[in-house]
Amino acid sequence: MSTLANAKDVLQLIARLQRGVTVTDVTIELGLAKSSASRTLSMMAEYGFLERDLTTRAYRPGPVVMEASWQFRAAHTTASLVEEELELLVRGSGYTGYVNVLEGSDVIVIHMRTGTRSLQVYTPPGSRAPAWASAAGRAVLASLPEQERAAYLPVNFSDPLGTEPQSLEELTTRIAQIKISGWALSRGEYVNGIAGISAAVKDPNNGQRYGFGLAIPCEELNDALVTRWGTAVRDAARRVGKRLGDPFWLSFQDN
Repeated sequence: MSTLANAKDVLQLIARLQRGVTVTDVTIELGLAKSSASRTLSMMAEYGFLERDLTTRAYRPGPVVMEASWQFRAAHTTASLVEEELELLVRGSGYTGYVNVLEGSDVIVIHMRTGTRSLQVYTPPGSRAPAWASAAGRAVLASLPEQERAAYLPVNFSDPLGTEPQSLEELTTRIAQIKISGWALSRGEYVNGIAGISAAVKDPNNGQRYGFGLAIPCEELNDALVTRWGTAVRDAARRVGKRLGDPFWLSFQDN
């Protein structure tokens, strides 16, 4: 493996572990020989990609990486990265795309991108839906720590809106599935006849979470379409999440 490839893997390992790394970490996690791990870390430190903590002796991002990161964050906001990925999803699918944020126990639409298909969904910015009753909302709920999520769940499920979860147990099961797959699906729940496929990302700087994805007429749904665009939405969220340092996406593993 080339030195450049090793360096990329070391930086990705630091991002995934969310801490500095040692020669032992690199040897175990990346499968490098101890001599190769030591040489890679030393060279990265020599050229400013890493620096060594004087107390722990672990290697952490150095001035070159930090400067590049600052330039990246100055040029991109979380919202802009999400909107860029949404544009690609809409362009590729022809379906309308949405970006939502959590506000209280609801998700609220903050951005809409209209698709090109003859049958389109129109839910303008400012529209609200209960977080538990929509794909975008459940994707956001799945990204929350369990102890925080409880505050956003309904007290009861006495007024079902459609095919959304009918109990806390069912909702918990769906959230567990989202955490595994990386994306959420709704089938004509809050908006009759309209399905949604969404994923979520977190801005580590301010804690804001964004749910985004596609709205699809239920009559067009089939297993192949759900798999295709569920995977595409998940991968879009993962790209954004990894660029931002979202812990969920840094540790996410395909199943």
